[in-house]
Amino acid sequence: MSRPSATTSRTRVPASRKVDRIESDSKDPRWAKIFVDGVTRAVARLPRESLTELRIRDGMSWTAAVAKRVAQFNIRREAREYSMGMLARSTQNGTTIAQRLERRGFESVVINETIALLKADGWLNDDTHAVIRADSVSRSRPGLSADFLSQSLEWEGVDSARAQREARRVAGNLDSRKQALALARKAIRERGRRTALAVAATLLRKGIESTIIEDALRKEGIEFDE
Repeated sequence: MSRPSATTSRTRVPASRKVDRIESDSKDPRWAKIFVDGVTRAVARLPRESLTELRIRDGMSWTAAVAKRVAQFNIRREAREYSMGMLARSTQNGTTIAQRLERRGFESVVINETIALLKADGWLNDDTHAVIRADSVSRSRPGLSADFLSQSLEWEGVDSARAQREARRVAGNLDSRKQALALARKAIRERGRRTALAVAATLLRKGIESTIIEDALRKEGIEFDE
């Protein structure tokens, strides 16, 4: 998708111009092109269903105020469409969408309005996003400590309170701990020339809970000082 931009023409249009005709876009009839008298190129391109909302009709005056209203409408539509595309690919929250929109050059007022509308329409739910991301990270990396998981979620854009809450919930999952214990024991058994404690240190740096690593060492018969 291209960067946000006003879709009105760069052609300078005097305030006295009138809308001469509204034509369907030959490439996509769902869109309409607006032409004013005395100007060859279209001054705007809009979704056809938005013409009524924007009060665009044949014979009306095409003023600077109308052109601005159309440009703002298109920018907001582009922001929403881009956000919906993100949501179609993966779960998002207000923070992740805001960051992406900002990087694409949308102004803060447009970003805030877009996120507010997405939440009002039920497309964005920060609580649900935090739950989904915590469960996903836990499945792909079982046995993470609550602190490590919380930091990972915050790095993804989950706010601190939700990240800590979901990290505490997921870190206590029995199946996840069992899976992590099995993986830790396997890593210790297959350590090659590395010492068991060196492997344990690596697991700890990867975020595995220390009690799981200690349990794995014990079950593999490794002596260590607690």
